[in-house]
Amino acid sequence: MANVQLEFQASAGEADPQSRPLLVLGQLQNLHRLPWTHLRGKLQPRVTEEIWQAALSTLNPNPTDSCPLYLNYATVAALPSRVSRHNSPSAAQFLTRLIRNCLPGGTNRCILMVCERSEVFASACAIARAFPLFTHRSSASRRTEKKTVIVEFFLVGQNNGPVEVETLKCLESAAEGVRLAARIVDTPCNEMNTDSFLEEIRKVGKDLGIVPTVFRNAELKEKGFGGLYGVGKAAVHPPALAILSHTPEGATQTIAWVGKGIVYDTGGLSIKGKTTMPGMKRDCGGAAAILGAFKATVKQGFKDNLHAIFCLAENSVGPNATRPDDIHTLYSGKTVEINNTDAEGRLVLADGVAYACKDLGADIILDMATLTGAQATGCSEDPPEVTVIPQTSLVHRVKATFYDVSLQKESLSCRGIATGKYHAAILTNNEEWERACVKAGRNCGDLVHPLVYCPELHFSEFTSAVADMKNSVADRDNSPSSCAGLFIGSHIGFDWPGIWVHVDIAAPVHAGERATGYGVALLLSLFGRASEDPLLNMVSPLGGDGDSPIDDMERDSKRRRLV
Repeated sequence: MANVQLEFQASAGEADPQSRPLLVLGQLQNLHRLPWTHLRGKLQPRVTEEIWQAALSTLNPNPTDSCPLYLNYATVAALPSRVSRHNSPSAAQFLTRLIRNCLPGGTNRCILMVCERSEVFASACAIARAFPLFTHRSSASRRTEKKTVIVEFFLVGQNNGPVEVETLKCLESAAEGVRLAARIVDTPCNEMNTDSFLEEIRKVGKDLGIVPTVFRNAELKEKGFGGLYGVGKAAVHPPALAILSHTPEGATQTIAWVGKGIVYDTGGLSIKGKTTMPGMKRDCGGAAAILGAFKATVKQGFKDNLHAIFCLAENSVGPNATRPDDIHTLYSGKTVEINNTDAEGRLVLADGVAYACKDLGADIILDMATLTGAQATGCSEDPPEVTVIPQTSLVHRVKATFYDVSLQKESLSCRGIATGKYHAAILTNNEEWERACVKAGRNCGDLVHPLVYCPELHFSEFTSAVADMKNSVADRDNSPSSCAGLFIGSHIGFDWPGIWVHVDIAAPVHAGERATGYGVALLLSLFGRASEDPLLNMVSPLGGDGDSPIDDMERDSKRRRLV
């Protein structure tokens, strides 16, 4: 699917399914509302109305179901009829799976998506996830023909008119951003090193007419970015801090997105094991998502100052590697005693958020990272200490079994377990934004769930006798994911009056062996009220619904449009 071109069209037109295979998707109740007159030209002469109605009557989604209409050229698939309150009404995860499993093959195919207008954005992003761009299979390099998938939306329910041209453009921008992020995350470090990531940033900047600001290697050390420099100084390709800035006239506030871009994480001298290191190419997922989202949101018109900050490094092993017991001074001016070199993401992000606060004067700072996941393929940070017990001990055998089966490098209380594989975790100093993040996730399909925000109880985990703090917790059973986020927030200060949001995407950044492009849709939705695009305004949880033009003018004149 690497050479697939996605096209969103108001009408896909008519075609024999044998020449253009078709997949019809939607909740069963919505599929029943799809008139045969609209579908006839896409299925005849192969499928009659009687066959279509018979297929619908056989569908029994639990949670999904599908039925072939004509050989392997035409299929109808049903999404879950109902979802729980912590899921997206679009059932985005199921939608991506159904497309991967049910879309017929061919060079020119069509997807007819039947849904309500409020589900269009999430559905488009879910469709984009089904078509990853990166592959190095030798068979793919021999194929020269381009494949095209045309996506048409048929809207049911309220406000069910045709899809507007500006909506289609927004969907294309969002899908492009999702696929860009997924491609970067899927690409291995022998290709996607810090130099290559900077080239990706420059390409996006060139498309948008923006020249990035870049600090590299020794310059980072001179300017005081001790966290970022300390993490990446042992690698062949030096670390970098890159900034893309969008500063339109009439902006009412300044927003900074800070992305963790660890292109590979060996764990440093606190090195990961052979079972937990594979997959660490995905540790740049936060920076990749921010790059894809920045490109899409600026293309659609963003009314406020927006800075995308990329903290790029490879956490490698070498003579210059940071050692446990080293003390670094970060950009905030605070000193950090290193007690775990595998807790590196928080160090680079601490420099990034401090730069956003001190140099860019941001009112809202959001950092996104694959920070503390505990997954079967390993995790980003914080391996626990392992107590060696004689092998004859029953306790040893139980502990060894637990450790081998879970293959995780931090405790069960961490975010990968607490919020599961599909929900990112959020930590924020603002209750309204906590609720907004959850609602934005349901609106766009990038699901999120809150972590405990309680610095007065948790930050003491980082107490150091010789520095302002350590970089890893003393007790890994005391909400380590919340603590990891608090470490980042401490470098702008817990009494900082602005909005700070930390998004941990370690689990949903991938599904199986493939990247998902997670985070792009979430950022577009969460900050949609600052966009000129009507669709992004509709899916944004911030601001009022149904504002009149007078209300819009009044809101735009206020200092904090998004609060």
